[in-house]
Amino acid sequence: MSVRHGHELFKPTLLALGFALVITSATAQAAITAKQQLAALNESQFRHLQEQARHGDAGAQAALGVAYEEGLHVQKDVAEAISWYERAAQQGNAEVLHHLGLIYEEGRGVVRNLEEAAAWYRKAAELGYAPAQCNLGTMYLEGRGVTRDVNEAAKWFEVAARQGDAQAESNIGYMYNHGEGVPRDDQEAVTWYRKSAEQGFAIGERNLGSMYALGSGVAKDEAEAMHWFAKAAEQGLASAWVNEALLYMEGTQTPRDYATAEKLLERAVTTGIVEAKPLLQSCRETLAANPAVEKQTATAAKPEAR
Repeated sequence: MSVRHGHELFKPTLLALGFALVITSATAQAAITAKQQLAALNESQFRHLQEQARHGDAGAQAALGVAYEEGLHVQKDVAEAISWYERAAQQGNAEVLHHLGLIYEEGRGVVRNLEEAAAWYRKAAELGYAPAQCNLGTMYLEGRGVTRDVNEAAKWFEVAARQGDAQAESNIGYMYNHGEGVPRDDQEAVTWYRKSAEQGFAIGERNLGSMYALGSGVAKDEAEAMHWFAKAAEQGLASAWVNEALLYMEGTQTPRDYATAEKLLERAVTTGIVEAKPLLQSCRETLAANPAVEKQTATAAKPEAR
């Protein structure tokens, strides 16, 4: 029904590596499937779907909501979409409850209403739907639509994480990493980051790489850090290029390679990563002042004073 989206919070740490917390989760696969199925229907089949929806079939009601939201076979009408979604939701369709939360949180065709969004997320979360649990945790973390409560945020993140939700795994790792709503525990953070990373979640990969780079909760291993940063970058997480570049510029186990760092930072700047700009300038200034530092061994290179 909706595209998974997220926002990153960067917390400066040693080497300005940063950790990322994903703010909102949604499910994209259901949206793609529903839209594909609707698009494939002929008019006779769509009329049959409408008839099933009118007779109380929750799946048909949800599909009809998608049809009105997307303007497939009918004129686009978000109010009518919400009406059909609510009928499906009344029958306990957790995915639809969650989607209603997204509609109100984003203000898609309706007046944005965070309290309404949180209420729908809660209904889906209480039915055990992990993406809604993750979103409800975010609402509590940020105090949007509910009173800010980091304990509630951590609770919902962990509930979703224990169902194997990769995004929630990364988020609860972040909470343990920073001691928000749970006691600070870097080893526990690494455990959750690893679960998320091993599922291929880019921000979990980046966060796990940061733990290896810093030696927090795990033995310092810049080669392993670089491995996870590279995986995150391959998936389009441009901020991971900054992490890679910093290891080439400031790492204690990684051979200095300012030329490679410059290329990585250029990529990051091109994609709009703001914190990459001053680092790129610093890298270029270093290369211009002393071309010999383009490549050095890790032991020969000395960190520059800032």
